[in-house]
Amino acid sequence: MNRVLILAEGKEAKNFILSITENYLNLAEFDVIYQNETDIYDKCKVDGINFYKIPFGNFINLAFFQKKDYSKIIVVIKNKFFALNALNMLEEFIKRNILIEFVDFWDIEIENKNLNVIKIPTITNATLIDLLPNIPVFARNIGLGREEIMEVEVPASSSFIYRNVELLNKENYTKWRITAIYRNDKLILPNKMTTIHPYDKLVIVGKSKILKDVYKNIKKDVGLFPAPYGNNIYLLIDRKDMKQKETSRLLKAAIHLQRKFQSKKLIIKIINPNLNRFDKLNKFENIEIYVEYYQKDKIEVMMEDILKFNIGMLVINNKFYYANLDFLLKIKKPFLKVGDESIKKCVNSGLILRDEEEVAEISPVVFDISSQLKTEIKFLDIDPENVKLEKKEITKYYENLAKMYYYKNVEFILNDKNPFFEIREMKNICFFVPFNKKIARNKLFSYIIPNMNKIEILLDKYNQFMIPTKD
Repeated sequence: MNRVLILAEGKEAKNFILSITENYLNLAEFDVIYQNETDIYDKCKVDGINFYKIPFGNFINLAFFQKKDYSKIIVVIKNKFFALNALNMLEEFIKRNILIEFVDFWDIEIENKNLNVIKIPTITNATLIDLLPNIPVFARNIGLGREEIMEVEVPASSSFIYRNVELLNKENYTKWRITAIYRNDKLILPNKMTTIHPYDKLVIVGKSKILKDVYKNIKKDVGLFPAPYGNNIYLLIDRKDMKQKETSRLLKAAIHLQRKFQSKKLIIKIINPNLNRFDKLNKFENIEIYVEYYQKDKIEVMMEDILKFNIGMLVINNKFYYANLDFLLKIKKPFLKVGDESIKKCVNSGLILRDEEEVAEISPVVFDISSQLKTEIKFLDIDPENVKLEKKEITKYYENLAKMYYYKNVEFILNDKNPFFEIREMKNICFFVPFNKKIARNKLFSYIIPNMNKIEILLDKYNQFMIPTKD
């Protein structure tokens, strides 16, 4: 059994001994040397903790204690003279390489490899820092104590709201991960279904430098997109496969997004190049152009670039979308599927209210992108079965969510008309679509049997932001 010797004096030592008593599990033997009766609470004297009253001023003979095999000695003495005298008396223990934890109340200089000095001023400063708003709280007494464990409260306007924890952990598994959530004074251990709610306290593990960046991202209001998926926008141009008109349409859409998403780079990769030049693009700030002169598979090129350039969003066309659905599902990145109408004309963002869980999961991205594009958000509750046109719970939910994000440009459209015919007449609108394995693949079948949960396949003429969700 581990044996610990404690030298205790003062109010701090008294409370320390009380904490030991309250948490005593009979897994170690404690010897406590104290000087005054006032240094020990009466209720602390329990079986398994041995108390010895010895005046520190006459603390000369430690022969009795030297016979015991201590694993650690802790000195918590508030009187400076008594504390330094106790250290001298412990010289024999120091020679035996027994670790001594010495609480320094006065910020004095002591050097000894077997002496771990715990400076009270430093601890006090750290505790006070933890009380400040918008300062990350790090675990200082567990793990390595090197700020690799952090707690952060998620503000209501954060882009992390309603993000799926498992997806976040998968996206960042080599850098950081969320290990626990405190919500309404309850501990939640995340599973596949866990999402982040406003005012959750997240316990995050990772490297200190990375955790500070994560903290900033969580605390910032909407306007971060494409973070946390990545930093930059990506467009691949295949000159062998794309006509000039299609290339121009994709370029205009990608450049427009790059301008709207401030401080983000647009990475353009050109494969199978021809004589057409892209020199004019060099005049734009934060646009980088790379040319692949060797014949390579476009999916292979994109996979390499997504990792290399920390891509957070792709810009693609309908042809690429239908030919590479499995690839897009695999990478778990948002993308803009460019439609027939110029995205510059997009003054409205449309979100069809259907699967509540999926729609709730992409809500932070909807508000984030809409705020950066400065569009009005139209929540479309169009359901032929909704004959009474009663306001559904999901509509109330989004009204509250809009208030939470301080988003005033919101409209709710509720009716019982055929959703396809109702939506196809809309103009100057781009749509947000939850993207997962349930996404529709057969357009002909969707025309025959229109389904609200698969209606996006009928909306190819519109620009669509496809946001990955859990399957």
